[in-house]
Amino acid sequence: MPEWLNIADPLVRRIVLGAAAFVVLVLVLRVIGRRRAAAAEARRRAELRRDYDAVRLRQEEIRRLASQIAATSSTNRIAGFTIVRQVETVFTDGCASSVTAIELAKALAVQKGANALINLQTQQVGGKWVASGDAVVVRLLGRRVEGTPPPPAAPNA
Repeated sequence: MPEWLNIADPLVRRIVLGAAAFVVLVLVLRVIGRRRAAAAEARRRAELRRDYDAVRLRQEEIRRLASQIAATSSTNRIAGFTIVRQVETVFTDGCASSVTAIELAKALAVQKGANALINLQTQQVGGKWVASGDAVVVRLLGRRVEGTPPPPAAPNA
């Protein structure tokens, strides 16, 4: 053993023990840091999963609502239907495709109490699609609207 590493010397012993304690401390801090990083990554993944699930549920809700629209038209009339009343104009903003924009417009119309869309238009603005249209309540031609009296009977000849 070299003379400078004389463990019997109290100063050398303190220096060696201090260095060993420092190495152990560094190793412990690294283990703690890795555990914290792993926990943070797990929280981030869980948050991303929750966000993904929320987006998926929102998309399913939009599809469900959009399926309640009886008809759409790019004009102010719908063949085979009579417009009972106009509810409100709906606009969408920044969808990835025209189909998504139309689906969202339909869902917004249903949320406002409509069952059809007229004057439906889509445009691409800055790489994103927007849709607009008039949400209306329609009924099939020949069907009575609730609350209106039936037409008078034809006189017998």
